[in-house]
Amino acid sequence: MHHHDHFDPEQLAQREIRRREIFPPDQTLKHFLARPDLIMADVGCGLGYYAIEAAKMLTTGKVFAIDRQEDMLHWTKTRGDQSQLTNLITVEAVAEDIPLDSSTLDVVLMANVLHDLTDPHGAMNEVHRLLKPTGILFLVEWDKVPTDFGPPLEVRFSPSELITFVERYGFDRVQKIEAPSPWFQVMAHKPIP
Repeated sequence: MHHHDHFDPEQLAQREIRRREIFPPDQTLKHFLARPDLIMADVGCGLGYYAIEAAKMLTTGKVFAIDRQEDMLHWTKTRGDQSQLTNLITVEAVAEDIPLDSSTLDVVLMANVLHDLTDPHGAMNEVHRLLKPTGILFLVEWDKVPTDFGPPLEVRFSPSELITFVERYGFDRVQKIEAPSPWFQVMAHKPIP
């Protein structure tokens, strides 16, 4: 069902400039970075669009920038080094098999990633495993509306589809959070067992 694209970092960097104007990273991060000591994973971090900003905000915390593409991680690490960030850790891994300990993360961010995964079910189970009880899963996705850029319509979620999908994996307090069109955001919590 899902295509497994290899993304070109140079092209993404060009697009990022436009995206920063429409939808800057802090518009997402402000919803869940409530304290500076949180431990966060950015799964499918790409060029570090969110991971770099998050690492700057989490002065006593940590950000794991996770991606399956080595070139993306190299780019993210270089940017982190340029900003002298010591709390940014790059991890090469697929979303359904992340080499971190269970119940160790306060937040998992997946921005524009879920629609592109070959195994979204495995990824959701993995995220659930990694989060501490009361931990937050935060998703940014393309709305299922026609746009002149972005992924094909048939792989996108509508907000209600995404909320239903997330609830299936044992998350609660799943809610939609507004974002500039054509994106939307969903925040969910891992309940205390």
